[in-house]
Amino acid sequence: MRRIAVVLLVVLVGAGVALLFHFNGHPSTVHLGKDNPVELPTAAHLLIAAVLGAGVVLVATTLRGIAQGFSAWRERRRRRRADAVEKIRQEGRHRLWAGDFQNADKKLARAAERDPQDLETHLALSRSREELGDLEGAQRILETARAQHGPDPRLLSRLGNVALARGNAGAAIDAFREATAAQPESPRLLSELMAALAAEGRYPEAVEAARRRLGIERQPARRERAKQEWLAIRYRAAVANPEPKQAANELKHLAAEEPTFLPPILELAARARAEGDVRTADRTYRDSLRRHPSGPVLDRFQSLHTSSGEPARALGPLRDVCKKSGLAGPRLLLARTLVASGKLDEAERELAALSQESTARNRGAVDIAPERDLVAGELALARELDREAAKLLLRAATARRVPFSYSCPQCRRTVPEWVAECPCGAFGRYEWSVNGTDEVRVQGAKST
Repeated sequence: MRRIAVVLLVVLVGAGVALLFHFNGHPSTVHLGKDNPVELPTAAHLLIAAVLGAGVVLVATTLRGIAQGFSAWRERRRRRRADAVEKIRQEGRHRLWAGDFQNADKKLARAAERDPQDLETHLALSRSREELGDLEGAQRILETARAQHGPDPRLLSRLGNVALARGNAGAAIDAFREATAAQPESPRLLSELMAALAAEGRYPEAVEAARRRLGIERQPARRERAKQEWLAIRYRAAVANPEPKQAANELKHLAAEEPTFLPPILELAARARAEGDVRTADRTYRDSLRRHPSGPVLDRFQSLHTSSGEPARALGPLRDVCKKSGLAGPRLLLARTLVASGKLDEAERELAALSQESTARNRGAVDIAPERDLVAGELALARELDREAAKLLLRAATARRVPFSYSCPQCRRTVPEWVAECPCGAFGRYEWSVNGTDEVRVQGAKST
């Protein structure tokens, strides 16, 4: 079929050319120059023009094909190079995630050298330098990327954190401010700005940043965390206030606004105790216990009157709390206060009742909570039962945790004395630990 088609095409073309020469056989002259006339049949001139036109079209088509082929080759080459760079970049990020910072830095540096316009590579490379301890190198990388990409919020955030790690809170604040200006609805950037302002001691501005963050948080868990940070920065601002009266007023306002937030309450009472004002400290503790009984306040309240030589003054509020809650912690502290007040029989009855309840609750298990052993040891010591006292006090001292210690509900860290801030970042969250030695049950604001 193909040969027949070719033959037919040749026959048709030949017939067409023959007709063209038959009807246009008369000669005509074409001048190719001043003295170069060419005389050919008109049909020949027409045929030559058609061949030349077809040649031009063929050359143009060939050149276009060559150009397209070259462009496709360049595109394939560009893709191969991009794929190679992406492979190096991904391997570098994987090693960074795995903690292999040396090899991650090498891979990411190669990727950044081959593709200097990629922001993600610069961010990851700065992270690897930071993990290697080269904060100056991390900052140089970020500054170079900033010159190329402008005020990108992610870039500015990393730059601010590196500056903060280097101890340059002022530069960190500038970076975080620029980032929040570019993305004002970012809770994360506002949180970072707040931390930098607090590190610089600029607490009024830090409080405002925390307030803005609280206003835009929508997810419940994150909003609760933002609220805790807002309370914490307000507390720190009040404590840092050089004017004692203003600081006290700010602490009182914060305590009245958030009764479950203990740091301002304990700070106010501690300041009163430091000035020898037992009455004000007593009133502060009592007001807090009426609004929201908690282990740290009970402990401080009992310690206030025990140290002043009048432990019996703490009995009334302790009994009230025990009636309302029925929890073991306040009752153990009540028994300890009864021992200190000389009411030994009543203390013994309270301990016996707690022991029976603990035995029933634990299906016959022996109650060896360090708090109970401590109070029982103090009772035995008050009755001059030295051998029994030594046994009980030794057991309390060698228990898995310190009696009447405090536990963080976020990380479960236990400390012997109440502190405002936990290393995990929780602020004002330490609560009373009261139970046996097998597990830590937190008692405090949530329990009461």
